[in-house]
Amino acid sequence: MIKLRYAALPALALLMSSCVSDEAVFTDGRIEDVCNSAIPVCATRAACILQGDEFYRSEFPGGVRMIVRSETETAKLIVRVLLTEPIFPGTEFRVQAHTPGCGQFDEGVAIDVDLFEFFGDDRTVEYELDIPGRGDHLLEVFSDMSSTYLLTTELVE
Repeated sequence: MIKLRYAALPALALLMSSCVSDEAVFTDGRIEDVCNSAIPVCATRAACILQGDEFYRSEFPGGVRMIVRSETETAKLIVRVLLTEPIFPGTEFRVQAHTPGCGQFDEGVAIDVDLFEFFGDDRTVEYELDIPGRGDHLLEVFSDMSSTYLLTTELVE
């Protein structure tokens, strides 16, 4: 009887390792920020200051405004989105990162496409945006699709 119990351990370990969800892999130990503030930036309001060790969970259609802080004059912002419960694809997805003075922005856009096809089988998309200047950068994400999603950012300075 003891031999059977130990023989089952590798099978149990394999079964447990397959229980890791796409969401857990995507967020990779980050802490959820509920983004329920109203922080003035660029003549509008941001819901939070999203840091690299945090993630945001919400749903489309609609959008969110948040702040990402940079400590250097030149940086890249990597924005990743994972669709968790896709319902209707929509045709517009937009990510914009503004300079601290809000005079310029870099953006990633998908328009007039089936967004579920655009996000692919892994249901993720990634944009790399230039964010020049030290300080607070307004990040705006908008889509007309219907889906819950997770969002992470990574600053490459």
